[in-house]
Amino acid sequence: MDTPNLLLVDPPASRERLLDALLAAQRQMTPAARFAQWHADDDSPSRADQYRDLIPLSLPRPGEQYAFEVDLDACSGCKACVVACHELNGLEESETWRSVGLLHGGSDALPVLQHVTTACHHCLEPACLAGCPVHAYEKDPRTGIVRHLDDQCIGCQYCILQCPYDVPQYSRAKGIVRKCDMCHGRLAAGEAPACVQACPTSAIRITLVSREQIREESEANLFLPGAPEPGYTLPATVYKTKRPLPRNLLPADYYSISRQHAHLPLVFMLVLTQMSVGTFLVDQLLGWLPAAGREALSADARAVQCLAAFLLGVLGLAASVLHLGRPQYAFRALLGLRTSWLSREILAFSVFAALATIYAVQPWLDVWPALAADGARRVLGLMVAASGLAAVLCSVMIYASTRRPFWNAPWTGLKFLLTAGLLGIPAALLIWLVAATVTPGLSVPRTMAAFGGTLCAGLAGLTLLKLLTEAAVFVFLAAARFTPLKRTAALLTGDLGPLTFQRFAMGLAGGVLLPLTLALANWQADQPPLAAAFVLCAVGLSLVLLLVGELLERYSFFAAVVAPKMPGAPAS
Repeated sequence: MDTPNLLLVDPPASRERLLDALLAAQRQMTPAARFAQWHADDDSPSRADQYRDLIPLSLPRPGEQYAFEVDLDACSGCKACVVACHELNGLEESETWRSVGLLHGGSDALPVLQHVTTACHHCLEPACLAGCPVHAYEKDPRTGIVRHLDDQCIGCQYCILQCPYDVPQYSRAKGIVRKCDMCHGRLAAGEAPACVQACPTSAIRITLVSREQIREESEANLFLPGAPEPGYTLPATVYKTKRPLPRNLLPADYYSISRQHAHLPLVFMLVLTQMSVGTFLVDQLLGWLPAAGREALSADARAVQCLAAFLLGVLGLAASVLHLGRPQYAFRALLGLRTSWLSREILAFSVFAALATIYAVQPWLDVWPALAADGARRVLGLMVAASGLAAVLCSVMIYASTRRPFWNAPWTGLKFLLTAGLLGIPAALLIWLVAATVTPGLSVPRTMAAFGGTLCAGLAGLTLLKLLTEAAVFVFLAAARFTPLKRTAALLTGDLGPLTFQRFAMGLAGGVLLPLTLALANWQADQPPLAAAFVLCAVGLSLVLLLVGELLERYSFFAAVVAPKMPGAPAS
């Protein structure tokens, strides 16, 4: 017996029921429409009292703090919170303190799309606060809100590198960094923050959280899929959902890669200061040559070389000031010595510059006669070299402390030290060769025979090691997972591919081919003047190629690093 068809048995009644259901669904307002209607029902300019259920009714007790609570089930991705935050705080067009990202995953049969609204997490141990060299951040001991002190900021942007959630935003017009402060003024007056008040689905609220519970949950990585692990800064934001999230949930922009800001003043600062330190190191190493080798060292040439190294360091430090949004307040940068590696780097380079000044000018001005003695000058030279190495290591830690894989301490430390060596050698050698042409009893071939050939061979070895160190990242192209280092390698071979090729070409030509040609030559004191001219041109060209190559490498160092951040929207 066939099953009766309801539509055939009673078509008009079925159609009525269907029509009624459709009309009822049409009459239901969207969350945004209900929100607008709710406000339209009241003529008062503010309904702050109606938002009291979205903020705590009491201040945090000891061991507690304020935090954002986000109901993932209620977030529709409408971005009303983004607009409200932007308007209330008077942000610039490209400046956002709150953003909305997207997570996706699941299966073809049951796909999952999850919108995520995110802002500053007001962490228990904020990396922005610890890294700031001028104490421009403070964490309220009572409320836990992490505030940025605009008047104190010098615009160094180091907090942007330190924050794993990409929270601080640089305002180029104002020359400072700014960020979400949870609308602390509104909270103090019993009003909800702008984003909380604007959300039509009440997906955002302010809640009280236990600091001890945050620490415990960070051990189990209970934060948000696709977000950086919480163990570093202990973010306070609470993301909740009643639905089980699929294990393959990933940010919508997970596979998109783009070059980062290159920070050109820092590119020049790092290369020039390391070149300065390297030149001083070469001077100290050659000071320990056997007597036969030291005869080819001119005292005047060493004085010129030290002065040139000092000027390179000063030029590099001057370039770093151009990176600041408010350079007139650069004197504040030593305030964060207790926690900030940037403050420590500034102090270390200041000590290096002071010692290098004395070491460089003493032969010219004949001041401090006690330093003219060979032993005293050697001790001072070692102090200059040691302070320079300490400054370079501080530079390494500035980037290693951000916990970005491409900037890890061993890799970055080896790169920075090798840059010092392979730029210091040709710079020092060129000065000594020029001095040899005007010093009686010396000549370019004699200098090359004494120690120039050895320096060239060492330069070729250091350059090969440096290029291999940089090329090691390409191994990660074969990795199965799309790790940060794989993204960096993809950037270096894709968007930054032409720059990468130029960098390696200049390194091979200036640091390997030319030095090896000079190192393998048979140098005799009676060689013709044409040989001296060739050597001077070759060493000068080698220095130029290496310098440009290192600047390109340092550009890639910033542009190719993958910055951690919260889940973002799909690329447009």
